[in-house]
Amino acid sequence: MLEIAKIAASLLGGGLAGALLNEWFRRKRSRVQPIPLIERVNRLVSPELQGFALARVVGGSTGRRLEEVKNLREYQLTMRNSSAAHLQDAEVQFEFPADDVQAWASRPVLSKTALVQLNATATEPWRMAFRWRIPHLPSGDSVEFTFQAVNPSSEKFEAALYNSAGVVFERIVGEPPPQKAMFSAKLVPNLVISGVMLLALTITLWGIMTGRLQSSGEKLTAIKLAGCDLQVVSLFDIYGQHLSSSPWIIKHRIFNVGSQNCVIQSEKIGLVSPVTIKPGDILEKERFSDGAPKLFEVQVSLGAASMPPTSTTIPLYVER
Repeated sequence: MLEIAKIAASLLGGGLAGALLNEWFRRKRSRVQPIPLIERVNRLVSPELQGFALARVVGGSTGRRLEEVKNLREYQLTMRNSSAAHLQDAEVQFEFPADDVQAWASRPVLSKTALVQLNATATEPWRMAFRWRIPHLPSGDSVEFTFQAVNPSSEKFEAALYNSAGVVFERIVGEPPPQKAMFSAKLVPNLVISGVMLLALTITLWGIMTGRLQSSGEKLTAIKLAGCDLQVVSLFDIYGQHLSSSPWIIKHRIFNVGSQNCVIQSEKIGLVSPVTIKPGDILEKERFSDGAPKLFEVQVSLGAASMPPTSTTIPLYVER
């Protein structure tokens, strides 16, 4: 039983169970995913000391004077990417029911890539709009927005995401409470998936014990070099029903988990010319082999688009 448990653990990341997991993640990524837009502050600004008033300078250099501002509303908002998607070049727009609004946007906490302000058009009753392009907002990152509106007609505002690959805003007032693990209808799909995975694992173990299925020996390698941050998965499977005569199929998956483009080249795995992998993208290569593949140290050349390429070796399954 101990040997079977070891085999089960090795198969959780590959083989039939791995294929089911990949399909589940693909379908999950294709669904609409809400991310929180947290409304931390939406209040009137007023001086707290008696006898003081809010005022601003108006007029030209020769006729400058102070004008009291009696209706100044401040908004402080946090956009948090709680989805599994890495947002690239997504656009966010805010609209307010006022003609005089000041706006400020922070850099994202993790990526530190400055937002690019764009021209924006508001629609009634939203009389003023602000729009930014977000070059890179990886999963788990967040960005802050602050607005101050003079004489708004209401405390309401509008916000929307564009070019966000199925990600939409979920408006939340105040810091959201931590999620609690509890049984609910939302857990039913996960239980069904777990049942399917358990059945697939049982079938896979039966195939191995009866000699009808062979483990792929999946190999995962992390590379951080020359500005690139990659996860490389190499595996193989029998292609057919007969172990003695069926060919083998070798698969390589290269996932760019970094924040910039990575250029990679390796003739041994079919990348004869340099190939660019964007952040969050996966490059997949497949090839057939008459004999059982073997794990070798394969030379690859890689580097960020702004840096010269560097050569290294990584363990990959290739033809003997």
